[in-house]
Amino acid sequence: MLSRSLPLVLAFALVACGEKEPTTTAAPAEAASTKSDKVPSDPSSEKFGEKLFKLEITSFRPIDGGGASMIYDRLTFSPDGTWTASGSVTAADEKMECVETGDWTMDPAEDEDTASMTWTINKTNCAGREVGTVQRVRMTLLKDGSFKVEFR
Repeated sequence: MLSRSLPLVLAFALVACGEKEPTTTAAPAEAASTKSDKVPSDPSSEKFGEKLFKLEITSFRPIDGGGASMIYDRLTFSPDGTWTASGSVTAADEKMECVETGDWTMDPAEDEDTASMTWTINKTNCAGREVGTVQRVRMTLLKDGSFKVEFR
């Protein structure tokens, strides 16, 4: 019985499918832009910005002081003038995962690897951190892909 109904099932499947419209393949996504109107327009600043937007900062301590310990596991800067960080705050041996986002601005770069920046927290769920906190830093992007931050 199964062998007699198989041709009928195949015929029905072919008719049901009918002709398909030709499909097109989507163009590959554009690479993330490294141009930004948030970066001063001098050549050193533009090179600094390009490097900054490609950098994924890991294991960064955004605060230095007594009491709780905070670390960003991942910090990135976007050409739209925003930054995003995920990490944790540890106090009394209790680790609490958290996320912060904010805005950044930069002064004209000293050279293509160093610029002073201002980071403002717009949203946080990190213990002990407050929306509106402003941090002034001097950031140096090192040749090996790492970075150095001096708090001001």
